[in-house]
Amino acid sequence: MSPQPRTRLTTVMHSPTRLAILGVLRHVQQINFAELQESLELSTAELSRQLGILEKAGLVELAKFRERRHAVTRVRLSPSGREQFQEYLEELRKVVQAELE
Repeated sequence: MSPQPRTRLTTVMHSPTRLAILGVLRHVQQINFAELQESLELSTAELSRQLGILEKAGLVELAKFRERRHAVTRVRLSPSGREQFQEYLEELRKVVQAELE
């Protein structure tokens, strides 16, 4: 008997907020912090905290620089983060489509 699909879900991605962040990042090459914050309706502190968790896990990359005297942070899925998120989505599909055996 194969293991239950839910056991292969990564808890770091399973938080609703982090799942939403990864979902947005999946569809873009990169996005400015402010745009991501606005699209997800999160406070600066909450988005920063969640991105810190994702960055520590190696799922996202943050690039900070100055643009016309303003600090700008760009966010993107890391190459391995993109792959891991795709695998997570496949496992999540197995969980929600599972039938009784």
